[in-house]
Amino acid sequence: MSALDSYAYSGNDLGATYSKTSTTFKVWAPTASQVKIKRYTTGSDSEAGAAVIETKDMTKGSQGVWSITISGDLNGTYYTYLVTCNGTTKETVDIYARTTGVNGMRGMVLDLDSTDPVGWENDQRVSCPNQTDAIIWEVHVRDFSASGDSGMKNKGKYLAFTETGTTVNGDGQHPTGIDYLADLGVTHVHLLPVYDYSSVDETKLSTDQFNWGYDPMNYNTPEGSYSTDPYHGEVRVNEFKQMVQALHKKGIGVVMDVVYNHTSNGGSGKNDWFDFTVPGYYYRQDAKGGYNNGSGCGNETASDRAMYQKYMIDSLTYWATEYHLDGFRFDLMGIHDVDTMNAIRAALDKINPEILIYGEPWTAAATTCPKSTAVQGNMKLVSAEIAAFNDKSRDAIKGSCFNASDPGFIQGAGFEEALKGSIQANSTDMSGYNQWSKQPSQTVTYTSAHDNYTLYDKLVKSCKGGSGYGNRYDDLVAMNKLAGGIILTSQGMSFFQAGEEFARTKYGDENSYKSPTATNQLVWSNTKTYADLYAYYKGLIQIRKAYSPFRDPTNTSNGTIYFSWGTNCPAGVVAFTMYNTINPGTEWDYVGVIHNSSYTSQTVKLMTYDTKTLPSQWVIIADGSTAGITSLGTTGSTVTVPARSTMVLVDKTSFDKTVISAGGKVTVNHVLKANSSTYKTETLQGKEGTAYSTSPLNELLNQGYKVSSVSG
Repeated sequence: MSALDSYAYSGNDLGATYSKTSTTFKVWAPTASQVKIKRYTTGSDSEAGAAVIETKDMTKGSQGVWSITISGDLNGTYYTYLVTCNGTTKETVDIYARTTGVNGMRGMVLDLDSTDPVGWENDQRVSCPNQTDAIIWEVHVRDFSASGDSGMKNKGKYLAFTETGTTVNGDGQHPTGIDYLADLGVTHVHLLPVYDYSSVDETKLSTDQFNWGYDPMNYNTPEGSYSTDPYHGEVRVNEFKQMVQALHKKGIGVVMDVVYNHTSNGGSGKNDWFDFTVPGYYYRQDAKGGYNNGSGCGNETASDRAMYQKYMIDSLTYWATEYHLDGFRFDLMGIHDVDTMNAIRAALDKINPEILIYGEPWTAAATTCPKSTAVQGNMKLVSAEIAAFNDKSRDAIKGSCFNASDPGFIQGAGFEEALKGSIQANSTDMSGYNQWSKQPSQTVTYTSAHDNYTLYDKLVKSCKGGSGYGNRYDDLVAMNKLAGGIILTSQGMSFFQAGEEFARTKYGDENSYKSPTATNQLVWSNTKTYADLYAYYKGLIQIRKAYSPFRDPTNTSNGTIYFSWGTNCPAGVVAFTMYNTINPGTEWDYVGVIHNSSYTSQTVKLMTYDTKTLPSQWVIIADGSTAGITSLGTTGSTVTVPARSTMVLVDKTSFDKTVISAGGKVTVNHVLKANSSTYKTETLQGKEGTAYSTSPLNELLNQGYKVSSVSG
């Protein structure tokens, strides 16, 4: 606790509160002897018409809050604060700024309502009753569309996510972009950092600049390099909203990667807005009084201090309400104290309890937080509706991420017992000393993310010695399918890196955070080369959605899982059955899952509890080559499983009685009335019997059309 916590301010009006007749500015700076506001016509001095409008004194009120109200419509003007502490004056961006000018050097006063795209008032988050219903696809905005074969026009931009009808090299057959995502069936897109970060120069976007963006500069502002115009702060806000709206129309939620654990410039003395505003307060110190470095990035923020905890909550609730976001992923969540994470969960619950929260339950180095932090060992202290990445499952599946050549289960290296614990989300006694989560809703089950090697590159490195990262190896494709089979039939939230489902490669680059775009971009042609792998993941997703016990947030369904053992299950194989206590009678009852990592086919006998009767006849719905919700044949309880494959089976009685739809499709032609030409054709997919809506209006406006009416 800091002595300054006694000045903590509880109001919800820090920053610029805009109206058409006046704007009130408030900044918390309890140690300042003077604060002024400096107003500008533009976001930088290099723009036409750049000028200082005025500099005015602000007035200090209670709890260390300085304020000023300026009359008139200030929308579109820019501002900074001049904060004087200990005789030194620093010019700083408002840490609550809603948007900024180019490169984030000046805040901008913004009429947020004017940035809403057409129909924004009807935009809604996707329904996700339980965290474990989420199937998450992690992607960088630039990676998504930059490739020449993407078929998208707005390469590297938010607006790429609004483009429909895009195909690989425009072939009209193989979808890319959000049409691809809708076909794949994922429920959420996780966007790598999209707040304003410092490592890309927004004035030089014609050059190839790439960064993941884990260097926060202005937390409440969308990154400008992903907009079509980084100079005018309202553009990035509008285009970000268009992106969210377009994904929501496809039934896909949007998760934002948030990095509140450190800032880009903390401790540098340059563009350090937090320290320029209240020196020494927002960061934790080490024993010598310097910046502690639990983040590994030069500083760590102090969530245990009242006004940084408030800042995090204010920022998150702003993003959730203004941008209708569906979830947040916390970078190095282990740096934040448990109390703050639980307070965040409570604040977001008031907006919508279905908003996802998950994060990394570790730190990069030792933290000096005086309170318990949200590391893996403390997850018992954290809300059951806050999840953490499960490194136990990650490493059991593919081998250690810290040793590139180290193999895991899918490469045939064992790890059967560790995998059993991970299948149950490391929340049962099956995990032994690796048990860490309270229940599956606390666990993110995954094997690849942006960090470290892509899954396919890890397989090339560990099985082929790093030779031929871009080559198709059928044995590695089989291992990739096996990894997907494990992730999508395990307990917990399902998560995978974009392109895992089509053998994404970064050509052996283990840490591509600032590598060229060519290294990082999705190569959409791989959806053709690896069409079988893509179809397998798609089928597994259909299976997961059809059987709610795979998605049980509690340990109830864990209690029905029974692993085959002894002579009934050979080495290199993990097999289990489970039965449905959540929706019996309306879904499948018994399901069997067999993961065979062996180089040869294996014979396994399915088992269950002594108090239950195991079905004698089973329908196969996934084998080594195909997955989905239709029958691939029948078998008894003794099953021969192909080499390096997952097999999923359903008891024949319930399979025959259960009707499951893969969803309906409707084709919509958008016709320009002026000349009766078809502007575009799109196919929408969703649950049969539900309504749909679509409009190309925002897209047409972005292309310069003048639209007089929309009907249909």
